[in-house]
Amino acid sequence: MGSFLSPQLKRLLSYSAPYRFSMGLGVALLLVLGVAEAVIGLMIKPIIDRVLNPAAPDSNVVLFAIPHGPTFYLNHLFPHSIHNVWAVVSISLLVVFVVKSLAEVGGSTLVQFAGLRALTDFRNEVYAKIIRQPIGFFQQQSAGRVMSAVINDVERARPALSEYLAEVFRQTFSFFAFLSVLLYVDWRMALCCAIFLPLIAWPIGRLGRRIRQSVESSQNKLGELNQILQETVAGNRVVKAFGMEDFEIGKFRAAARRLLRETMRWVRAQVISSPLMDLLLPVVISLLLLYARDKIRHEQLTIGLFFTFLYALLKSYEPVKRMGAVYQQLQQAQGATTQVFAYLDMKEEEHDAPDAVELPAFSREIGFDNVSFSYDTAPVLRDISFLARKGELVAFVGSSGAGKTTLVNLIPRFYEVTGGAIRMDGADLRKVTLRSLRGQIAMVTQENILFYDTVWNNICYGQSDVSRERVVQAAQAALAHDFIQELPQGYDTLIGERGTRLSGGQRQRIAIARAILKDSPILILDEATSELDSESELYVQKALSNLMVGRTTFVIAHRLGTIRKADKILVLEDGQIKESGTHAELLARGGSYARLHDLQFADQDAVTPAGAAPSEPIKSSNPT
Repeated sequence: MGSFLSPQLKRLLSYSAPYRFSMGLGVALLLVLGVAEAVIGLMIKPIIDRVLNPAAPDSNVVLFAIPHGPTFYLNHLFPHSIHNVWAVVSISLLVVFVVKSLAEVGGSTLVQFAGLRALTDFRNEVYAKIIRQPIGFFQQQSAGRVMSAVINDVERARPALSEYLAEVFRQTFSFFAFLSVLLYVDWRMALCCAIFLPLIAWPIGRLGRRIRQSVESSQNKLGELNQILQETVAGNRVVKAFGMEDFEIGKFRAAARRLLRETMRWVRAQVISSPLMDLLLPVVISLLLLYARDKIRHEQLTIGLFFTFLYALLKSYEPVKRMGAVYQQLQQAQGATTQVFAYLDMKEEEHDAPDAVELPAFSREIGFDNVSFSYDTAPVLRDISFLARKGELVAFVGSSGAGKTTLVNLIPRFYEVTGGAIRMDGADLRKVTLRSLRGQIAMVTQENILFYDTVWNNICYGQSDVSRERVVQAAQAALAHDFIQELPQGYDTLIGERGTRLSGGQRQRIAIARAILKDSPILILDEATSELDSESELYVQKALSNLMVGRTTFVIAHRLGTIRKADKILVLEDGQIKESGTHAELLARGGSYARLHDLQFADQDAVTPAGAAPSEPIKSSNPT
């Protein structure tokens, strides 16, 4: 079967290797099935020449006999009382069909079982590969296309690893069983019929390649549909707010039409192959009748043997036809999994260096030493140097695109520095294990991701066997316990996809409770209050104040009023630190920070109603 399969299909089928015992037993049963099919064909001769021939004797039952060849009698296999030709043939047929049915059920079940387990392993490996990709992968790849690859593309491979795999063995054994019958009855007639096989194989091969290319393209079109669906479901409020329902429906329909056109290309190629093969069948049978008529006239061939040959020929044509369809289905599976294997061949996120060590508990300082970072070839950060001591609050400000988020993402090694080094208590972060590093860091971002799960499981995410007392204490510190208690099932309430059943402030407080429960010494806050209303911001700021107690905190600040008490403020411009100091020092300097401060508070004075209280600043806790 090697030439029948491309390297990519061989790679797909290799996932069934761990289940070779089930596969081998299933193949053996399918081999029995093929032998049973051949025996049924051979029994046509005694049925026609003996059972249906009134002039034939009613004893010495012959299963088959070839002129000038061996003869096999059945009567010695049965008791003396069962030598009637009808009884012997009927019992033999019953036994053969029972064996055939059991072999077919057992063989197909075992082969498909092995194939489906292989598919499960394949799907799990694809998901694991994608989830271990670096942050940049998810920024570049369409979420809809990734989802389509893991779900739809892998599902298109399911038939290749289950029913088509069983079908390959079944039809292969059946073909060779019937071929043996054809050669046994009359090898000359068999060879004459075989000359038409190339006329069948050539168009199947050509059409198969076209099918593979079209299926690969149609899977990309299906990914477009998934992307549109994912975006419009996630952004349904924006769609409705702008009255764009008809626009999005039109876009979806256009993508669906493109998918339809591409799908019809491989459908047309698939359906035309069977009629092409059927056109050859009457030609073969006509030539066979012409040859057999003369052989029967000269008593070189009995009518029973002729019908045996004809039955075997028609039944051998069925595997050839079916294998053509299976080949095309395998080509579909190959086209569908092209993108999946492209994902599997990608490098995973760089984990631990060969000599990586466990990072000890953070105790003194984190230092950036001339750190640079480039994304592909574009420089993002250049010569970043500063020191953050234990318990300090370090804030980063600057215009959008200055590199603030990229900078804090270097600390947990979401990206690897391309120049310089980041050190924690003197240890280069590139030389420590990722697990020991990230275990000491908690994050609260502007758009916190909550999972379609209970409040409890979202707070306990990443931790197991946590006591209820600790979870409740974390929720209380995050000012979340009260509203959680008011939910329909309390901590066991499902919060919907991405926490959509909660308000923005409630989602943030759940995320803060999760960070408090993790109890990491280092905290990263990425504009955690920038999209909240004043009341929600007040609650979240108080929760953040509780979270920051005793921790070294890095804050990306959107509102400068929240970082007045920061121990150190770094102003970033074009990927470089332009200014550094406290709030008072930077205002006195009259540079970029003072300009940003004046612009922001001038805007606030213009829109803040008289008598409104300013927002409460985040207070740093810096234990001595």
